Amino acid sequence: MRPRRSLSSVGGTDTRSHGDPSFAVPLRRALAAQNELRGDELTHGFHSYAARMHPAVARELLHNFRGAGKRVLDPFCGSGTVLVEAMRTGWRALGSDLNPLALALSRVKTQRRDSASVERFTNCLDRVVAGSSRRVRERTPVRARLPPHEFVWYDVHVLKELAGLLEEIRSIDVDDDRLALEMLFSAIVVKFSRQRSDTSVEAVDKRIRKGLATEFFARRGLEWIEGWKALARDLPHPCYRTRVVAADARRLAHTLGADYRCDLVLSSPPYGGTYDYVEHHRRRYAWLDMHPTALRKGEIGARRELSRDQAGARRWDAQVGQFLTAMSQVLHPDGIAVLLVGDAELNGQRMVADRQLQRLAGASGFEFLAAASQPRADRRGGRPRAEHLVALMKR
Repeated sequence: MRPRRSLSSVGGTDTRSHGDPSFAVPLRRALAAQNELRGDELTHGFHSYAARMHPAVARELLHNFRGAGKRVLDPFCGSGTVLVEAMRTGWRALGSDLNPLALALSRVKTQRRDSASVERFTNCLDRVVAGSSRRVRERTPVRARLPPHEFVWYDVHVLKELAGLLEEIRSIDVDDDRLALEMLFSAIVVKFSRQRSDTSVEAVDKRIRKGLATEFFARRGLEWIEGWKALARDLPHPCYRTRVVAADARRLAHTLGADYRCDLVLSSPPYGGTYDYVEHHRRRYAWLDMHPTALRKGEIGARRELSRDQAGARRWDAQVGQFLTAMSQVLHPDGIAVLLVGDAELNGQRMVADRQLQRLAGASGFEFLAAASQPRADRRGGRPRAEHLVALMKR
């Protein structure tokens, strides 16, 4: 599992590193790669997802750990970035998450579509778009099956158009295509609501004409088709099928089974006190009839939990220690965990993420190897925080 030592180009802006040079250099190179490569290639651009790992970071790391045929686990798989890159670099990949949206999206992004299945999806997309356009044109009555408190997030004509579009999607009888179309709907629904953005639940006024949601859905669908085609061209032979399961990252051995072992954990855990994914995806859950009960109870790093009082730092340490211990339990001896983490913001307290992992590693069954860091602008306009790649080895 030792990375190649030949990589010496590090690049990046104000990148610093410390620890074993044979790991620190590849970590720096991986951080630098996100400044050089696009992040929407293949199926990566299908759906926005807050704090997702840049595909170039996953690509560099999976390449450098020479994992053809080996097992990689992403216990915070989110939108499936690591899983897609594992497919194209020959790893056997397993992703898990508590977010039902993440699980569905990861399954769609890792679908291997041959020309026949692409053509079938294209026909389904055409059928859905035509049906939705007809409904808008003819003012077909439709009932939005949403909780009443969700209605305020949409203009009336947008609400009806989205409801009709979803009814057309639900009429598709091929499971893979219907799931993909639902995720395509999920990708646009916040844009056509009054919610400011994926990471801000502030309500704002938006001027949206009739038919625009359907037109946008159609354009995005064509982009998805090109993404699947690009992924199919880029896959090696053999290409191992990815698995995606619902699991709490603090109980991996229990969920994945006592016999499961992997060679590498590659993941981007939530940044402490930064996001509330339950709130960010609430519009989507309502439309897609998803029930994030497990996520609401077990979300790690949630701002609502870590920023309510002065005990946030202690709770965050406990959560991080729990998922580190769970990761060490499913790694082979001398297996590696590489985590992309950001500094936590805990009720006004800043916790530097690489130092936290280094401090907690020993008690969790790990040895700290190396870390590389780059500054990132704070989205709320505060002092910059840092993003870190940290490598740990199972003791």
